[in-house]
Amino acid sequence: MKMNKIAAAIGFAAAVSVTAPVMADTNRALEAWKSFAAEQNNPNYDKWVKLISDPKAIALAKEWKDLRGYDAYDLIDKTKLPADLKPGLVITPENKANYPWLKEYLPKEIYDHIGSEWGNIGQVKIVPTNTYYPHTGYLAGTKELRDKNIEIKVSPTGGSLVYPDGSNALMSGAGATAIPFLNPKNGVELNWNYVASSVNTDTLDFSPIEMNACTSDGKLDREYKADLWWWHYHGRSNVGPMGDADGKEEFIEGGSIFFLEPNDIRGLAGVRQRYAAEGKEDDFKVFIPSLRRTRLLTGSDSQDPIASGIELTWDDWRAYWVKTDTSKFEYTLVEQTFILATPEVGYVYDAQVMDSTSCGWASMEVELRPVWVLDIVDKTGKYQYSKRRTWIDKEFYYMQYHMTWDPRGNPLRNWDDSRAWRPSIGDAQWRSVIVNNEVSQRSSTLYMTPNWDNREEEVSEEMFDVDQLRDYQ
Repeated sequence: MKMNKIAAAIGFAAAVSVTAPVMADTNRALEAWKSFAAEQNNPNYDKWVKLISDPKAIALAKEWKDLRGYDAYDLIDKTKLPADLKPGLVITPENKANYPWLKEYLPKEIYDHIGSEWGNIGQVKIVPTNTYYPHTGYLAGTKELRDKNIEIKVSPTGGSLVYPDGSNALMSGAGATAIPFLNPKNGVELNWNYVASSVNTDTLDFSPIEMNACTSDGKLDREYKADLWWWHYHGRSNVGPMGDADGKEEFIEGGSIFFLEPNDIRGLAGVRQRYAAEGKEDDFKVFIPSLRRTRLLTGSDSQDPIASGIELTWDDWRAYWVKTDTSKFEYTLVEQTFILATPEVGYVYDAQVMDSTSCGWASMEVELRPVWVLDIVDKTGKYQYSKRRTWIDKEFYYMQYHMTWDPRGNPLRNWDDSRAWRPSIGDAQWRSVIVNNEVSQRSSTLYMTPNWDNREEEVSEEMFDVDQLRDYQ
């Protein structure tokens, strides 16, 4: 079995290398960044230019542009922008009112937190727009769907993606690693693009993830440190094991966490895995070291905070991890627009720089992004959020920002992150996140140290079995 998987992976890599056409040696994002870096005299920008100048990155950008039919600059060309909205502009608490157009492009919560007493953002700087794309495995899978005219549809109940024979498209074949609807026609298709894009790598490996719980007066309340992992179970192509992960025939993907600090919860471990079957709740288990027992979590447990004081619930793990269900939620594609969002430059430098309190950003960067706006509205009246609004990137198929409202309709939590994205491969891991609770005025900052090397050896199937994970350290 393992030899077959290795052979399949070698065949996949050969197919990608053989079919890749000769590409142009530049693109408009690269040229914009070259000019910007030359003006700014910032070593971080020079490093980023070097990364996106890689011929592999340029080739991938063009292949994805050809596949989608556009890149970010093509879409920007079709809109009229304010004259001041350009790279190099620095927005501060003192000057933000001088740019009335900011409220159209910068999320309200981000705008309000520039200079605020809690969840503070010291300043915001606009940088050039990048061109983003999912990793090479998604390129191959999405091309195969197109070239072989493989049709993927949303199931009649809306709870899965299926091939014509009714089988789950996320479990096998090209659909396991592909963007199913390059140009989504409605909210359900857009939601499934977001879900199918997963975490845009086969293995997440954070060692560690640092989480800070902060009070309403902007002071650090509690600090946590944990190791966190995630596996994409099928169609694996960029981190071993290749092909399908053993023993995961019922699951699509899974995440796990092991708390290292503080000492009073050290050893707390959680594993959550997504069943492919529609309507079947996640396999969700947490080991509680103080009790020396494993607890099965179901239903509303997923709406609980991951740790005390942290504005991050299990359903907000990796930004959004709620099972798609059209009987419980309504999915609406609201509009296509642009947003100023944090760039995914974390592989080279931090676009969000934490302040001395660890409760806000001393500075952050933003770039202009073309997005679809997706509203997910709770039909049951029982969920923690009455509505979730997500701005989903039209190149990356990942969210650039999201906002939620409580059951009473009050603005509740926002999520703003920056990812570490590798242009030559197209894969990504997270770098930093801030989550603000607009009701309690508490905030949480998350800072990740992603591991890139030796993930195949260091992250194994034992980390997705809570009874084995409990003995991790």
